[in-house]
Amino acid sequence: MPARGGPVRRQFLGILVSRGLGSALQALALIVLARSVAPTEFGAVNVVIAVVGFALVGTGLGMSVYVPWARASGRDDEVVAALRVNTGSNYLSAVVGVTVVSVWAHLGGLPWGVALIALSLALERNADTWLGVPIADGRSAVAVVSVLLRRVVCLVVMLPSIALGLDPVLAYTAGLVAGSLAGQLHVRLAVSDLRGTLHAVPASVVIRAAWPFLVSNATGQARTLDVGIVGLVLGSGGAGVYAAATKLVQPLLLVPQSLAAVLVPHSTKVDGRSARKLGVRLGAGFAACLLLALPLGLGGEQIVVLLMGEQYAGAGAVFSWALVAIPFIAWASSLGAILQGQSQERLVAGVGAVFALIMVGAIALGAMLAGPAGGAAGLAASYLLRSVVLALALLSPGRVPPERDGD
Repeated sequence: MPARGGPVRRQFLGILVSRGLGSALQALALIVLARSVAPTEFGAVNVVIAVVGFALVGTGLGMSVYVPWARASGRDDEVVAALRVNTGSNYLSAVVGVTVVSVWAHLGGLPWGVALIALSLALERNADTWLGVPIADGRSAVAVVSVLLRRVVCLVVMLPSIALGLDPVLAYTAGLVAGSLAGQLHVRLAVSDLRGTLHAVPASVVIRAAWPFLVSNATGQARTLDVGIVGLVLGSGGAGVYAAATKLVQPLLLVPQSLAAVLVPHSTKVDGRSARKLGVRLGAGFAACLLLALPLGLGGEQIVVLLMGEQYAGAGAVFSWALVAIPFIAWASSLGAILQGQSQERLVAGVGAVFALIMVGAIALGAMLAGPAGGAAGLAASYLLRSVVLALALLSPGRVPPERDGD
C-alpha cells in the first residue's frame, strides 16, 4: 500500500487543479446545452439533476466521507466493506433511478434524455467514493486523472452528437454516461489492490458507523435542491433563469470541495489547537475572497448574457447573490470537514439537519418575495448563519479539546 499522509497542500492543489479543469469542461458542456435549448428545458434538466443527486446521497449511505476517514484511521477492513456496500447501493440506485425518471419524464413532458441522468450520477458518485482511498493515501494524481477523464469523454461524445443533429439533452446526458463509465474503469484499476486482501466486515457495521456522515452529506447536498425549490415557487422558467446564473458560479465551489476531500483525513491527525487555527485561517481567506468577488458581481448581467445567451437576460442579480453565497458555503463546508476529523461528526450532522431546513425556507421565501434573485439571497443568508454556528463550535474548547493528540 502506498505511503499515506502526503503533504496536505500538495494534495489540495492537485485536487483543486484537476477539479478546476474538470469544472471548466463541465461548464462548457452546460453552456452549450443552455444555448441549444429553451430556458424552460434547461431548467427542467437542472431540476432533475438536483433531485436525483439528492436522492443518491441517501443511497450512498455516507460512504463517500466515511471511506477516506476510515482509510486515514487505519481501518482498512472497514474500507473494503464500505466500498462494497456503496457499489451495491449505487448500482441498484442506477436501475431504480432510470425507471423513476423515465416515468417522471413521461408524466411531466420532460425530454426523454433526462432518464440517463440517474445512471450517470449513480456511477459518478460510486467512482468518487472509491477515490477516497487514493486521496487518503496522498495519491492525488489518481483524482486528477479521474476527473479530467470523465469530463473530456463527456465532451467528446456530446459536441459531435449535437453537431450531427441529435437532441441536445440526449447528447448531453449520453456524454455524462460515457464519462462516468470511463471513470468507473479507471478507478477500479487504480485501487484494485484492495480486492480480496482483507477480512470481511458485515455491512451493518459500516452502515451504523457511517450514519453521521450520511446525515452531513444529505444536509450538504440539500443545497443543490435550490433550483428545484425555485422551480416549485416560480415554475420551470424561473428555475431556468436561476440555474443559468448559479451554474456559472458553481465552479468556484471547487475550493471547498477540494479542501473537504483532504481536510477530513488530515484533521484526524492534528490536535484541537491546530484544528482551530486552521478554521480561523480558512475563514480569513474566504472573507478575502468575498471582497475580491464583489466587483465581479457588479457585472453579473453582462456575464450571464454573454455566456448563456439573451434568453437569460435578467439573471444578473441571481449571479451576484450566488457569488456572495460562495465564501460562506466554502467556510461552512471546510469547518464541517475539520470538525468531522476531530470526532465531532454527530455535531456536524445535527447542525446540518437544522440548517438544511432553514435553507429551504429561506430560498422559498426569498423566491416568493423577490423572484430568482431572492432565492439566491436566501441561500447566502442561510449559509452565513451556518458558518457562524460551526465556527463557534470549532472554537469551543469543550467541543475540540486542545490537548487532543495528533499523529
